[in-house]
Amino acid sequence: MKIDLHIHSIYSSDGTLEIKEILKIARKIGLDAIAITDHNEIKGALKAKKMNIIPVIRGIEISSKEGHILAYGVDCKIPRDLSVEETIDRIRDCSGIAVAAHPYRYWSGLGEENCRKYNFDAIEIFNGRCRRRSNSKARELCNSLHQSYTAGSDAHFSDEIGKAGVIAENAEEDEIIQEILKKRVKVWGEPRNFFETIRYVRRAVSGWIIRGFRRI
Repeated sequence: MKIDLHIHSIYSSDGTLEIKEILKIARKIGLDAIAITDHNEIKGALKAKKMNIIPVIRGIEISSKEGHILAYGVDCKIPRDLSVEETIDRIRDCSGIAVAAHPYRYWSGLGEENCRKYNFDAIEIFNGRCRRRSNSKARELCNSLHQSYTAGSDAHFSDEIGKAGVIAENAEEDEIIQEILKKRVKVWGEPRNFFETIRYVRRAVSGWIIRGFRRI
């Protein structure tokens, strides 16, 4: 089963994709399941799950004070701008698992120190919007911590869906999460290319300015 564990919809402040569009594309390109992980919002994930087009893992990408944290299997919204420790606690209170998203990304990664300091359930070791070196460093960090791992495209545009993810035996939320925790998933994907880098940097910088130099 091929699963993209990191996709953004219009419910993210920088998202461009309607929920139904995401689900149709995912099914068309042969994904068996996806996770909707909007920035600080669970509405998109809940809407996608109700549509029942393909299996959906409920997710959020939460902006903690130190960087972004992915939550999977959550049943409630989690506030932004909390400490890393409090964000992890809130995720678990909402029945989810806490994953350190793209740890080496300059704009929003938690960095190595936080990944080592806090008790995450997993680390995102491959992100389709990260450069190859950043993904390699995330994998090395994960291996050094003997940690569980995830991967996803981090798609904000239609052509990014399915660029990265995991292969698991099951396509249902609870089973996928258990396979992640038990390190039974395999990672696949392509890193950010030159064209995607130009597009990413332009949007990141313009968004940063529009937000008044505040991170998502």
